[in-house]
Amino acid sequence: MNRAPATIMTSALIASAILALFQAGAIAAPAGKARFEVGGASVILRQNRAGAQKRAIDSGLRKAVFQVVQQSMGKAESRRYRPRIEGAILSEARRYVRSYRVLALNVEAAARLLGVRLEVVVDLAAVDEAVRSLKMAKVKKGESRLLFLVEEQVLRAGAGGGKNIFTLKSEKLGTAEHRLMLDFARAGYTPVNPRGQREPAQPGQIHAAVSGDLDAVRALGSLYGCPFVITASAIVERERGGAVVGVASGRVIRVDDGTVIAIRSRQVRLRRARGRRGYNAALALASGRLSATLIPEVSRVFPPLIRPVGQGARKAPPKRKSR
Repeated sequence: MNRAPATIMTSALIASAILALFQAGAIAAPAGKARFEVGGASVILRQNRAGAQKRAIDSGLRKAVFQVVQQSMGKAESRRYRPRIEGAILSEARRYVRSYRVLALNVEAAARLLGVRLEVVVDLAAVDEAVRSLKMAKVKKGESRLLFLVEEQVLRAGAGGGKNIFTLKSEKLGTAEHRLMLDFARAGYTPVNPRGQREPAQPGQIHAAVSGDLDAVRALGSLYGCPFVITASAIVERERGGAVVGVASGRVIRVDDGTVIAIRSRQVRLRRARGRRGYNAALALASGRLSATLIPEVSRVFPPLIRPVGQGARKAPPKRKSR
């Protein structure tokens, strides 16, 4: 009797089971441990690929440990206490990793990004103990950091009826960028400008992130210690009749898994707007309306640790004096 078909069928079943485990992220591991296949990415700074590889590995290790935290606390609670988890557990992710190995490494030279694929074994008991200690700890006020990656452009009529696009580049904050960061700061967040850091982000990296490259977003968010990133594009254009139109579009992205939390866009039209002042007014107004729609989405998944400006404790109304 020919047993080849049975052998082939058995091998196919085993391969399917292994594939299912890899797709789920978790792989069979000894008791008390969990094995995950995760990805990590980092920005290549000053052509230092070794440093970028280390940061990419650290990013992957944090993802693996956070998966165990989610299993212990549940997704809702782990997201609610994410700032505390970042500081108390994920910042020292290597303490909870028993072993890891690099499965793949990829370099995108144009965007200066380095990505890795890892197989990570996490100590379940150690993470569970850290989570229990975390729940008993007192909540301390700190920073709810948000990274802002913003591009601003002006569309102007060119020769032959075409349009020229001018990207506004400056060491200072742009009009739209300033308005977005100001509104979120008033809501209790700590805005982070990638150009004001010790290792500033390059224009190409910001452009890649704003254009939809999630690896670039997550790499920059991890680099600056921000669990969420706001990417935004603000465009202003003058119509033939003289009116100025401003459009601001933005996304909210969770760094640990690349989930897009919200996508919003707002437009304004100013009939009487002259010169540079009109462009700035349209950019500011459109960005203000955009931030008004994004702040509730961010606070839903990442509440600020600092009380928003103007939302202090309400004072009791003065008592009326009896006559």
